[in-house]
Amino acid sequence: MADREKRQELAAKIGKGKADFIRHLITYLVVITILAVINNVTDSGGYQWWLWPAGCWGVFVVINFLSAFVFKAGTFKRLEDQLAEKELEKMNRGN
Repeated sequence: MADREKRQELAAKIGKGKADFIRHLITYLVVITILAVINNVTDSGGYQWWLWPAGCWGVFVVINFLSAFVFKAGTFKRLEDQLAEKELEKMNRGN
């Protein structure tokens, strides 16, 4: 029963991370589109300053994507469990 609850909790965490990424991506696309339109309406053919926020913010969108879809919650769970077990063994030997 506890294992099923842990899996459900992990699935909920992964789902939340993916939904957060989608919200972040939509916000990014809307804001960058507005900035590009403002730039091109006010200075047609001039300096494309909107590319700076697009690129800088885009780095964080990529990081958010990687954390949501590549390095999902629980990816390093086995490693965390092994390290925690070793720490517990050290604590038990010390007492």
